[in-house]
Amino acid sequence: MQSILLTPLTSIEISGADPARLAELRRTGVDHGGNPMEPFVDAGGGWPLRCCLADSRPGDALAIVAWAPFEWRGPYAEVGPIVIHAEPCGGFASDGVPPQFLKRRQLVRPYGDDRRIAYDHVVIVDPDGSLPEVLADVLSRDGIEVALVRNVLAGCYSFTARRRSEPSSSTSPASGAENPDHEAQEPDVSARRAGPAA
Repeated sequence: MQSILLTPLTSIEISGADPARLAELRRTGVDHGGNPMEPFVDAGGGWPLRCCLADSRPGDALAIVAWAPFEWRGPYAEVGPIVIHAEPCGGFASDGVPPQFLKRRQLVRPYGDDRRIAYDHVVIVDPDGSLPEVLADVLSRDGIEVALVRNVLAGCYSFTARRRSEPSSSTSPASGAENPDHEAQEPDVSARRAGPAA
C-alpha cells in the first residue's frame, strides 16, 4: 500500500468506505445495488479508490461497485458507483485530507441531523487547497451532522467528513452532555476504465 502525505485537520475526521461493510461486500461478492462484483486488473493506474482514499497503481485488482455510504435509510441515502480494491487493503487510517483531493474540484454536500441534504450549505470547492478549511467551516454550522465530498462532474462519492468527537469531560452524571456526532458516505467514479478519475 502506498504512503500518502495528508493535510492535517484538528476539528474534523475523514473516512472512506466503511471497512466492515466493504468486507461484507467482498465476502458475498454482491454490491449494494444487488450486482455481482466483477474484478479487473488496472492497466494504467489512477483510479480514485474509496477503500483507502488513494489512487490506484498499474496492476492493482479493482472493482467498480454500487455503494451506499450512509448509516441510515431514507430518500436522501443514495446508492452510486465507487472503485475499490477487489481484495482487502489497508484502508484509510488518518484524519487528514489526502492531497489528491486538494487538486480536484469537489462538491461538499452536508447533511443535517434530520438526515436531509442541507441545501443552503452546499459548496463547490476549487482546487486551490482550501478544501480542509471549507470542510471545517461547513461542519461547524448548527444542525450539520456530516458532509459527503463528491466529484463535481460525475457527482460520485469521494469521502466523508464529520466533526471530531471530543473526549468526554469530567461532568457529573446529572449534567453529562452527549456529543451526537455520526457519519455517512457515498460513491465516486468516472465512467472511463482506461484513465484516472477525479
